[in-house]
Amino acid sequence: MSLLFGPVFSRRLGRSLGFDLVPYKICSMNCIYCEVGRTTFLTVERAAYVSWDKIKKALKEAAEMERSFDVLTFSGSGEPTLNIYFEKVVSEARKIIQKPIAVLTNSSFVWLSSVRKALEKVDFVLASLDSVRKESFIKVNRPHPGVPLNKIVEGLKLLREKMQGKLLLEVLFVKGVNDSEEDIEVLNKTLIYINPHKVQLNTVVRPPAEKGVGPVSFSFLQKVAESLEVPAEVIVSSSAVPQEDSELSEEELIPRIIEYLKRRPAPADELARAFPSAKNFMNSVIEKLLSQGRIKTVFHQDKAYYVA
Repeated sequence: MSLLFGPVFSRRLGRSLGFDLVPYKICSMNCIYCEVGRTTFLTVERAAYVSWDKIKKALKEAAEMERSFDVLTFSGSGEPTLNIYFEKVVSEARKIIQKPIAVLTNSSFVWLSSVRKALEKVDFVLASLDSVRKESFIKVNRPHPGVPLNKIVEGLKLLREKMQGKLLLEVLFVKGVNDSEEDIEVLNKTLIYINPHKVQLNTVVRPPAEKGVGPVSFSFLQKVAESLEVPAEVIVSSSAVPQEDSELSEEELIPRIIEYLKRRPAPADELARAFPSAKNFMNSVIEKLLSQGRIKTVFHQDKAYYVA
């Protein structure tokens, strides 16, 4: 079985050739949302889960097909830094691969100096940090007891200070698990401390490892992105997740519409999609706001848009 998979299209990296360093599904976490499925071997023991001979052969194959991908990405069925050869494979890849190199990691071993020094040499480190509150961290990531949350934070900070490439820190929100005001407040302070090049906000889009694990709304992700004091973006499509969380009364809807229209002009159909639970009385709310002079109509290519 080849260690390579793809190239697959990545919304963040383009054509990505995946390089799997651990068999299915060896990982240091058992995240409730994982699209790959439940972890079957939860461990923090770094070992030769894939032999160096197989890794070396796969590196050669990757070099031969370099024209077909934009970036070589160490990722796959589990946590790539669990492989004891991780540092060596990054060093060798740097010698023979001309394209950018990326690593997808759950950040478990970024506190280890040897792993961190290897990550400092790649072009993109796509690291996860779903929560920095211990209670939420355990609920959403279900880590091995040997995964140290405080050391992860310190490791990410040190990596950011010394790395040559970019640190893209992904936060995946699960509804009702790591999305409280307290979660976000502590997260913001920690992100300021780490200072990643960019924070990328995500939620549950593909079938998760556990039943009942659901996404937050797109509007929630937008609000979090706007509230964070570091560069942040929502990386999930607005069409892939709910637009609003709950039923809204007319009184609750009005300030939300105004805040929405302050940021972007929108036609009535877009507002109905953004606030689907209020679509039955959306038109009456728009008429009321127009009559009060709180919003106005502008036309673009014969289509009416509303502006706060």
